[in-house]
Amino acid sequence: MSQNNNDEITREEIKKEFQLERMILFSDAVFAIVITLMAIEIKIPETEVITEATLPKALLHLSPTFLAYVVSFTFIGSVWYQHLKMFSILKDYDKGLVFRNMLLLFFIGLFPFSATLIARGKGQMIPFYLYLGIILLCILAQYLLYHYIVNKKPSIRLNIDTKEHLIELQKRKISLIGFSVAAFLIVITYELIPDPNFKSFATLWMLVFAIIYKLMTKKMERARNS
Repeated sequence: MSQNNNDEITREEIKKEFQLERMILFSDAVFAIVITLMAIEIKIPETEVITEATLPKALLHLSPTFLAYVVSFTFIGSVWYQHLKMFSILKDYDKGLVFRNMLLLFFIGLFPFSATLIARGKGQMIPFYLYLGIILLCILAQYLLYHYIVNKKPSIRLNIDTKEHLIELQKRKISLIGFSVAAFLIVITYELIPDPNFKSFATLWMLVFAIIYKLMTKKMERARNS
């Protein structure tokens, strides 16, 4: 009887492991497709005739598209890496996990649209605001997923020391708050600057956020290692 129970538990564990693997594979496929769709946008219009003389100008015209691709690729790669770390501590799943994971993938899937808007917006701020909004929603969804795994549902994760993951969760919280503040300051500053030639300087708030975030996370790392 005991052997039958052990066999049943083993089959159930294998089933859960397989279902978790399906979630991870599906998520990886979404990340890969999103990056591929953004790369496809880096192309010279077919209506243009490219010669040796016009090629440099055509490539320069593509620079906003390429820049949007680089920024998006870096951000999505970071989200994917954190997603990999989150799912490495799971042993089970539930509807809450599936919902939060799908929410993250939904916002990730909007990147090709937002990157295309920025590339074709020719310096307009509305596409940039939408782009910032999508990044912010991705950070929020990532935080909700991580918080659910680490704090809210310990029953679906492995019985391990979560000290490192709690620190990562705190970093995600700092990132969410800091990015929200920086995005708000960008919008306000842009609207307050009267000279159109200087309005783009409003985006420097994002650089300030990046520096402060880096300093704070380094301080947290030193505190953890001390």
